[in-house]
Amino acid sequence: MKPRVSVIIPAFRGYESVAAALESWDAQTCRDMLELIVLCPAKPAGAVSPGHVVLETGDKHLHEARAAGVRAAASDFIMLAEDHCLPDPDCMEWIIRRLEKGWDGVGPTLRPGDTGIVPHGAFLISYAQWMPQSSGPIGHLPGHNAVVRRSLVLDVGEELPQLLVASMFLMARLRSRGAKFFLEDRARMRHFDTVEWSETRAIFHVVGQACGAVRLGNSTQVARFLYGLLTPLTAARHFSRGVIQHVRVGARAGFSPLSLAASAWFAAAWALGETVGAWRGLDRVKPILWISEIKPVTRERAGSRQR
Repeated sequence: MKPRVSVIIPAFRGYESVAAALESWDAQTCRDMLELIVLCPAKPAGAVSPGHVVLETGDKHLHEARAAGVRAAASDFIMLAEDHCLPDPDCMEWIIRRLEKGWDGVGPTLRPGDTGIVPHGAFLISYAQWMPQSSGPIGHLPGHNAVVRRSLVLDVGEELPQLLVASMFLMARLRSRGAKFFLEDRARMRHFDTVEWSETRAIFHVVGQACGAVRLGNSTQVARFLYGLLTPLTAARHFSRGVIQHVRVGARAGFSPLSLAASAWFAAAWALGETVGAWRGLDRVKPILWISEIKPVTRERAGSRQR
């Protein structure tokens, strides 16, 4: 039977490094409707679990490997999953039910996998806008961990790898072409952020470089200079998202005021990264993307925060 959704999971530290994530996907109530594609730089040394498709990516950068995964998928819908975002057992069942209504993309609601000032601060400016809320049509879904129609993704053609440098740009492109998105509250996932200040700041700096490199890819030096002058405004824009979400769900979700202060620090790192990325350009940013993306969750960590 043809799978309904292909879940594409990067395993750039090796197949075994994403064991906790794969176990969460294997535990899905609709597992027989899923294709799990694991992106590995090299063939695993040990046995591969039944039902897992390992795609050897060699020396491809992360965005190139994800593009190869999309092209290799056997399903009509794909999810660009993260190795640190784990689904609840019935997550995909609810998403597939919603896809059957004709939507081009369906996203889950997300919640932090860890407690604490640092992970909560990071979550506020990245994924908090998709924290539990009423199901319904939505204008924007996250670039990762949402299911989208594969044909629409392939329609971007040769631009696909570049758009996957910062996949939020892919989702924006799909939306601009008329794709209809839905947020399904009953489909839920846990997103695990790093817990160290310096590591989290470095991650947001790289995220920013990816955004800046894509956004100003073909711009003039004057445009790059002017963009750099807007760095404080860019930081304020990122931070404002955290403020909005802290007001909306912060207290109810257990976010402290200190987590909002942390998000201001990370928003500044993100904005500075955008300025740096705009000047460095795509070719110099691509090799470091894995720093912000490859952070697999261990079995112990995944099991300690079940809720």
